[in-house]
Amino acid sequence: MSSADGAEIDATKNLTDAAYYRIREMILDGSLAVGTSVSVVALAGEFGMSRSPVRSAIERLLSERLLSRTASGAGVAAPDRLDLLDALAVRAPLEGLAARLAAPHIEERALEDLEAIHARFDHAMRQEDQATARRADLEFHQYIQNLSGNECLVDTLERVQTQVVLAAYSTAWTSSKRPAVLEHARILDALREQDGDAAQAAAERHLHNLTNRVLDEWKRLETRGHGNRGTNR
Repeated sequence: MSSADGAEIDATKNLTDAAYYRIREMILDGSLAVGTSVSVVALAGEFGMSRSPVRSAIERLLSERLLSRTASGAGVAAPDRLDLLDALAVRAPLEGLAARLAAPHIEERALEDLEAIHARFDHAMRQEDQATARRADLEFHQYIQNLSGNECLVDTLERVQTQVVLAAYSTAWTSSKRPAVLEHARILDALREQDGDAAQAAAERHLHNLTNRVLDEWKRLETRGHGNRGTNR
């Protein structure tokens, strides 16, 4: 393969990655809502790139189940309640492991970054700004997993976390998430002390508590007669 061919492959990969992360962000921040159709032509025009990298990005998102195939092509997936519970069950021990691996070698700069993310999450929750809270919540967890230094763990957790966020959009996102702010603070405290055992326990407890809050929210909605009857499989 010539150097020119190699450069062309690298350029295509970079464009595909750019399209992938942009579409993924649009899904996770709600710009592309659950059930919305995704058009290669429209996105390519919006991004100012050819259709090929956008098409490759969409195939990647289909494989990660953030998109699903439809009669017209592809659309933003609508995971059901069991999808969310499955993802949460897998995420808890993985989040714990990430926190445990990150704790012993965390540096002051990383702690400052995490504290800033946590402050944004806290502020968004106080303002009931759910979009910002979701982004800060995901950023907090992803920052910790990246500090773990384990690429396999990072890759696996990224997929599981996005499934949780997407499923929460289509099932339940309780506005009463103040406990999550305190739970993030406990994880931060353990990381600050470089205590791997405490960080792991705090991260796992946070995810178990999140699962319980989601279940409680579903019960509350069903009691009020607004349960999503179409989500059981």
